Amino acid sequence: MGIFFKELVRRPGRFVPVGGALTMLVVLLVVLGGFLDGLELNQTGPYRAHEGRLLVFSDQSNLLIGRSRVDVKQADVLAKADGVAKVGVLNQIASTAQDVDGDVVDIVLFGYDLPTDVLPAPPSDDAVIDAALADRNDVKVGDTLLIGPTSEPVEVSKVVDDLSQGSPTVWLSSKRWREIVQKANPAAVLPPGVDQALVVQPSDTALDTGGLDALAGRLGGEDGIDVVTPEQAIQALPVVQQQSSTFRGIIGVTFVVTLMVVALFFTLITLERVGLYAVLKALGARTRDLLAGISVQAVCVSVVALVLGVVLSAVFVSVLPATLPVRLVPARLVQIAVGVLLSALLGSLFTLRRVLRIDPAEAIG
Repeated sequence: MGIFFKELVRRPGRFVPVGGALTMLVVLLVVLGGFLDGLELNQTGPYRAHEGRLLVFSDQSNLLIGRSRVDVKQADVLAKADGVAKVGVLNQIASTAQDVDGDVVDIVLFGYDLPTDVLPAPPSDDAVIDAALADRNDVKVGDTLLIGPTSEPVEVSKVVDDLSQGSPTVWLSSKRWREIVQKANPAAVLPPGVDQALVVQPSDTALDTGGLDALAGRLGGEDGIDVVTPEQAIQALPVVQQQSSTFRGIIGVTFVVTLMVVALFFTLITLERVGLYAVLKALGARTRDLLAGISVQAVCVSVVALVLGVVLSAVFVSVLPATLPVRLVPARLVQIAVGVLLSALLGSLFTLRRVLRIDPAEAIG
């Protein structure tokens, strides 16, 4: 196998074509993954803000908060269940906000009761805004926003991480939310004792995913409701499903192209090395030794391409407009790295048939 390493070191130029192609494919994969993650994160901030808790929707809503209606009786039953510390409400409505400069921006207005690791305890009259609104409109703590067509004033008391849901989000206490909705759009206000969704805070705040799933399954036995984790609610969103299926299809095709590039290059290299491989076989090298050497070369070239590709991708993403939802998530980069390495390894195995057919006597002549 040492001869294959030596060839990589002494003749790196021979592998530049496949290395360059793989680097460009890595850039494409990283940017596509960045768009997928950016679009998903841009649509799911309110759900991610409730990680470690459970969300409750009516069972006819398909886990969509806009279609859901749950009443106070169901909240009372859940609050008395084992493993539950508190139950709060979560309501939303699309609206607009006008900043101090008179600029109007589309927002999603939320009413909530329970603080989370991201959201503070709901202020009585003020508003909590996400970083998307603060950054785009230069809104700061102490500024006053005019909400809705009736220009209801609310003062910003805190800015939290980006919790956008397609549009920036503004968070109010559930009571203040009802007051503003009642004034701005009386037809959209919920009846007393009815809310769109509930948030369940477990008694054990250290529950892992399995523990949350078990608690959700137990609480979901109540009639008329579905109890799910935020991740399950995210996966039920039609926009997330559509985006995921589209981008994952493109990413899958790109991995296939990566495999074919490696397979074609090393198949051609093998054809050029028939004489060398014949000599090695005559000296006692086994087919698996030759195949292992080819695979090592393919993986080494892929590792270099991965490093260069990720660096180029980071540079490329840094110069993109801030309005483009591209986010480089470490978990996605790990998936891409594993996928590229596996594609390279499988591609190198396409040389197996050619290596098996090499006859030392015929090749040496």
